[in-house]
Amino acid sequence: MKKDIAVIGLGTFGYELAVQLAQAGHHILAIDVDMKKINDIKDRVDVAVQADITDPDVLKKLQMEQFDHVILAMSSALEAIILGITYMKKMNVKNIIGKANTHIQKEILLKIGADEVILPEIATAKRLSERLTHPDIMDKFTLDNKNSLIEIKVPQKFLNKSIRELDLRNKYGLNVIMLNRKGKTEIIASPDIKFEHNDVIFVVGNENQIKKNLLQ
Repeated sequence: MKKDIAVIGLGTFGYELAVQLAQAGHHILAIDVDMKKINDIKDRVDVAVQADITDPDVLKKLQMEQFDHVILAMSSALEAIILGITYMKKMNVKNIIGKANTHIQKEILLKIGADEVILPEIATAKRLSERLTHPDIMDKFTLDNKNSLIEIKVPQKFLNKSIRELDLRNKYGLNVIMLNRKGKTEIIASPDIKFEHNDVIFVVGNENQIKKNLLQ
């Protein structure tokens, strides 16, 4: 569903986020105090405005409360971010997402009213560490605080064996639910399908159990 999103702060992170959201079809308002950054992005989003978010009158003119999400994409100007969030909370802005460089910054922004705070540099470092440590993991989705859905290359020890033979559910509490073979992904209907070289499987279960028993 298309959404109205304001992205404030057009550094590398904010610029790329605004452009990608616009390419995905969302209606984007891009804001920065630097007119050069506004000129750089104005042809790639719906509206680009030079504005100071520490001015409550400016926020009212921009009708920030009308947006589905407001993303403060800068993290170095902490005072400006704090003022912007404070004013927007008074305007009943729906969903304010902040960007922080440290866990302390994150806690501060959450306490003053941000609905969500991301730590992109830390998240990127974690993803790179994960990719280098477990190169067979192709993708990962956290389902809840106990389970993840992980896409992995089929382990060598699984070749020519079926789900029934491996008995992963009883041994480790893991479920292989889908199989990608030769570019085609299907739900596994039979526990007797044998895994082949170059298969990719989708496993649901405790992430540590998956890494310990399938990737080592």
